[in-house]
Amino acid sequence: MQHSGEMGLPMRIALPIFVVVAVIFVALMGVLVKAGLTDSGTALGSGAPAEQGDARNVRATAAPVTMVTDPPGTFTVPQTGNGPIAQTSALPGNTVGGGGPPAPVMQELAAMRARLRANPNDLAALVTLAGMYFDAGKFDQAAIYDRRALALDPGNPDVRTDYATALHQTGHDLEALAQLDMVLKARPAFVQALYNRGVILASIGRRTDAITAFQHFIAVAPNDPRVPDARSTIADLGK
Repeated sequence: MQHSGEMGLPMRIALPIFVVVAVIFVALMGVLVKAGLTDSGTALGSGAPAEQGDARNVRATAAPVTMVTDPPGTFTVPQTGNGPIAQTSALPGNTVGGGGPPAPVMQELAAMRARLRANPNDLAALVTLAGMYFDAGKFDQAAIYDRRALALDPGNPDVRTDYATALHQTGHDLEALAQLDMVLKARPAFVQALYNRGVILASIGRRTDAITAFQHFIAVAPNDPRVPDARSTIADLGK
């Protein structure tokens, strides 16, 4: 009888056992190596396109400080100097703080632009885009859409007042006053234009005219929520 060295097992028994153990070991190593390559591929190889796809699905977040809460055509705080200059916007192509507009805003923006491509004379789309750019602080762009809307509907007092507001926000106060005067010539009691006119007059240092404008505003709209601001501004201008 033959023996297998120190184990003392017959060679015919020891050899099959060795072969089975070797096969199991090789198979196990193959599984581990394959698992390691798969993990590595996810991070650096075949998984890269998938990660890029996921990144494209991430929704943009709102920029920290860009949105204007007051609707176009409204001032709540009298300005000084020559009117605030347009601030950097979070709309496409000009982000702030690394952020961008929320996904619903982007969708609305895309929808309105698509409407204008289909019909450049879509008044509602023009007005909506002007308001969106105004709320984002991109007043120059808002003024462009307001002008286009006015070309289609020159007698619209709301659009013209919004246009005047955008002009003021970019420092074009004299032109803004001219636009408000056009509104008030056709609609002498148009409250938004009355109030904004007082604000702009105060901002360019025409104190007496601003006081008169605010007094007129109060007389026409005594219950307007901005009356306390108007009275406070009159008191400050009279000092």
